[in-house]
Amino acid sequence: MSASLVMRDRETDSWWSIMTSTAIGGELAGEELIELPLGEKITWGDWVRRHPTTLLLSIDGRQHIDSNPYDSYFASDGTYGDVEIADRRLDAKEPVYSFRIDDTSYASPFAAFAGGRVFPLADGRSVLLTRPRNAPLMLSTRGFLVAASVEAVDADASKLLERLGELGDAVTPLEGYDTFWYTWISVNPDSELLR
Repeated sequence: MSASLVMRDRETDSWWSIMTSTAIGGELAGEELIELPLGEKITWGDWVRRHPTTLLLSIDGRQHIDSNPYDSYFASDGTYGDVEIADRRLDAKEPVYSFRIDDTSYASPFAAFAGGRVFPLADGRSVLLTRPRNAPLMLSTRGFLVAASVEAVDADASKLLERLGELGDAVTPLEGYDTFWYTWISVNPDSELLR
C-alpha cells in the first residue's frame, strides 16, 4: 500500500487506508471507513471566489510557496516510493477516478470522461463521470450511479447532467475519488477499467 494515504485515528490507534476503505490495523482493524459526503477539491482561487471572507493560516508570515512541489514528481519517470505495478493498461501516473460498486472495483482515466461520459455496466445500470475538459488536477471528479430505469436517451452525458435534479433516486452520487493508476491498481488488482 505504499504511496497511498493511510490515516491514523488517535482515539483507537487504528490505521485507515483510503485505497481499501478499511482499517488495516489497530483496534478497529477490518472496519469499513465511512466517507463523508460533499468533499470537494478546488483551487484556492475558486475557494476565495465562493468564500471571500476566508482567513488563511500563515506560518512565519509565509502563506504559499513559489513552486509546485509536484512539478518534479510529474516530470520524473518514477512513482512515489518507486512502487512497481504489473498492470500496464495505463501509465503508472495516469490520473484516474476510482470507485467501488458492490464488490467490484472500477477506475477510469480522466481523458476517457473529460466533459462528461456515461459508461454502461454489466448489470444494466450506468455510471456518469464528469469533469470539465482541461480541468486542473486539483479539481474533483463528480461521479453518479444511474439506475437501469433511466431512459436510453440519457446515454448522452450532457442531457443526463441537465436532468440530475429531476431524476431523484434514479441517480445517486458515487463514493469514489481521484488518484493515480499505480496507487489504485496496486491495492485493487482486479479493477475493471472504464475507457
